[in-house]
Amino acid sequence: MQKYSHFLLTILIGLFPLISKSQGSMGDTAFKKSSVWLKRELRVGVPGDYAPFAMAKGDSLYGSDISMLRALAAAMDVRMIFVKTSWPNLLRDMKENRFDLAIGGISITPERSAIAPFSIPYHSGGKTFICLRKDSIRFTTPTDVNRTGVGLIVNKGGTNESVALAQFPLATLFVYPNNTGVFDELVAGRADVMLTDDTEADLKVRQYPQLCRSFKGTIAKYDKAIWIKNDKALLNFINKWLQKAIKAGQVDGWLNAAIRAK
Repeated sequence: MQKYSHFLLTILIGLFPLISKSQGSMGDTAFKKSSVWLKRELRVGVPGDYAPFAMAKGDSLYGSDISMLRALAAAMDVRMIFVKTSWPNLLRDMKENRFDLAIGGISITPERSAIAPFSIPYHSGGKTFICLRKDSIRFTTPTDVNRTGVGLIVNKGGTNESVALAQFPLATLFVYPNNTGVFDELVAGRADVMLTDDTEADLKVRQYPQLCRSFKGTIAKYDKAIWIKNDKALLNFINKWLQKAIKAGQVDGWLNAAIRAK
């Protein structure tokens, strides 16, 4: 698997003072037993195509999860290396120890949890629908989508695809290879409606004036969390750090900033 050749980043503690060093690795004896501390390196797997959590643009990564992980690496006092992964390959890459943790809007699922643990959740949401504005009256409920002749599109390899397969068997399912060009398929009329997370739907309708969120509710609730390899010391450190970041309002702040930035 290829690494983000241009995304190799060394994060110095002084660059991201969002959480003080007193809360980080310097005061956590247990964390110093983790493989991350011994290497002084944190390998982060990122699909990089899921706004507003993590997106790739040229030689840069941005989004709320990227901001969160930079602050986490600073608190750990380790350098951070972004490793390219994808939704179809996420399970395989975790099994093969290609990264220490993965982020980018990753939902907690039984299949993933069986391979490696998750942190405490930092975001909760559910699936909803977006379509062309002119078609909004057609897809106001899940029943409207689960019909013969409806072209339902999702990105490959994530929970969007698994929910679509399980709950919308009557629709004609189009599985697009990534989560960036899929929205252009909707705009071009090559699919009728898309199933995605409510947070992404609300962001994308701001970016694409032709699209709207046709279903105001959500289905198939999911929590998002940091997916962490089997390293108890690393998991415990991240959970303690994340609890403080959530309580301080930093996690919500990173998400809101990413949404405003489009």
